[in-house]
Amino acid sequence: MTSVASVAPPAVVKVPTPAPPAAFDPKAVTVAVRGVAKQATVGIVVFDRTTGTELLSVLADRQFRSASLVKLLIAIDVLADGADAATRKRVAMMLRLSDDGTASAFWMTQGGSALVTRTARVIGLRGTRPPTNPRQWGDVLLTARDVLRIYEYVLRLPTADRELVVDALASAPRQAADGFDQHFGIPDGISVEWAIKQGWSNSARDIVVHSTGLVGPGWRYVVVLLTEHPLSTRFAVATRAVTAGARVLSPLLAP
Repeated sequence: MTSVASVAPPAVVKVPTPAPPAAFDPKAVTVAVRGVAKQATVGIVVFDRTTGTELLSVLADRQFRSASLVKLLIAIDVLADGADAATRKRVAMMLRLSDDGTASAFWMTQGGSALVTRTARVIGLRGTRPPTNPRQWGDVLLTARDVLRIYEYVLRLPTADRELVVDALASAPRQAADGFDQHFGIPDGISVEWAIKQGWSNSARDIVVHSTGLVGPGWRYVVVLLTEHPLSTRFAVATRAVTAGARVLSPLLAP
């Protein structure tokens, strides 16, 4: 197995001339999420790639269980090994459908926890850690700011790899492989182009529901919205809460 490859220089992306963001209360998204799920813990980063400005940051370095967001790291690691055509199709399916079986197979072949350590080192992730139980890839710990760094890395991948990942995220259907409605948060809450990786998972102590992705013309924005809830919280409530939070972000995402 090879190590994660060095990335090419950032691609030139044509984007509109930026307008100054409107005044925005940093607490507004958390308030909206907690208006639906009152005990939620919320981590947020919104980054404008045009201006290089972090527009919003709330608990950005607080660790959350990754759930399926770790599939981004799995994809990066598999592609860095020079995946053949069949493997590349499996990577795209894993991302588009958030397919757990494919993720589990890659997790094992890529070394499990070593995959996390390897990709975190290369990308420069500061708050990402392998799971305590090496078989539970959904328990990888990461932060909102680390998820931002992952998306920035994806956009610097060699062209074919970048397009594979972004096209898969941009074509995520409403129904994931496990039947879960994965259009909560960004897709249902923000009316602009998106390329998303969502996450949902329960553990013995909590549930997490995350909505993250590239948003807007030219993928101008990176939006990361992570939430953690008491185990008693229903997924239907948590996903509605994340969508409520995403809707509040719209004023920040002017084209």
